[in-house]
Amino acid sequence: MKKLAISAVAAALLSTTALAEVTISGTSEFYYKNDDSQITANNGDSMGTTDNEIIITFSKKNDTGLEFGMVTELDVTTDSSTTTDESYMYISGSAGKLVLGGNDAVTDNFGIGEDDIMDEEVTGTYTSATIGALNAGEKSYGADLIKVSYFTPAIGGLTAGVSYYDSGATGTSDSTSFGLGYAFGDIKIGYTNGTEEVSGAIDNKSQNLGAKLALGNATLIAAVSKVEGADEDIDSIGFGASYKVNDTITIAASTLNSEDSLDLSGTEKEELTQHSFEIKYQIAPGLAGYVNYTDYDYKNGGEASTDDNGAVTQFKIAASF
Repeated sequence: MKKLAISAVAAALLSTTALAEVTISGTSEFYYKNDDSQITANNGDSMGTTDNEIIITFSKKNDTGLEFGMVTELDVTTDSSTTTDESYMYISGSAGKLVLGGNDAVTDNFGIGEDDIMDEEVTGTYTSATIGALNAGEKSYGADLIKVSYFTPAIGGLTAGVSYYDSGATGTSDSTSFGLGYAFGDIKIGYTNGTEEVSGAIDNKSQNLGAKLALGNATLIAAVSKVEGADEDIDSIGFGASYKVNDTITIAASTLNSEDSLDLSGTEKEELTQHSFEIKYQIAPGLAGYVNYTDYDYKNGGEASTDDNGAVTQFKIAASF
């Protein structure tokens, strides 16, 4: 990603940012897709924009090596008011890194899922609010809500982190997340564990274990996850593979099976099977085109949602600055 670094002289014009390094970057994406769905309301063509963001980073580093700063991500979607996607402060040094503010939990940093093999994930139109939102990778509680996160310094190839979200004085959805990563040679392993309090019901819990192997121009991923809660016992398994054909073309494919053993209609469980394929073409540095295809089969298993079987084809142009 190309970044615009403003010098200390220029930054001095911004008063409080004197002597700080200021970095501005951005992304913009446009897509056209066709949904072939059994659900009439979801069947057909559409186009739109995604990940239209401006990211502003302020940072300082003192003589002892302590670095601190703030990061703000602005969502600038067309025909919509500009909103703050993430905004947080960080302090980083030899004792590790502390992140304070609106940001994802550490599960986002350590989780490995089969969809990570893709640059652009495309899912089907199934309407489940539970299994349809999952993959065999990390599940983050609290999303971009204000929380405290800590990352340990690397010890050999081992790293770890923990996040805590407090839902407020009268809140009942506090969450705690843990992450662990280990890298050795061409192999990377990630583990995540999260718990979210639920008032008057069983707490939500999630675990993920994934591994990524880099073999020259090829990359392989395998992952499993489990999500538990009130009327939820979801097991997922996924695999992914990608191959860099040359400097401009990369192909990738993944497969996922996810089922909830507590949502049953007779002997049929709620289940999702999904296969995805992607071709990436690097048009120029920072500019890429994508063709994505996903076919899926969703069975509601008695859940208050609709069975669906179909496919999604999407064309996308993505730019980063």
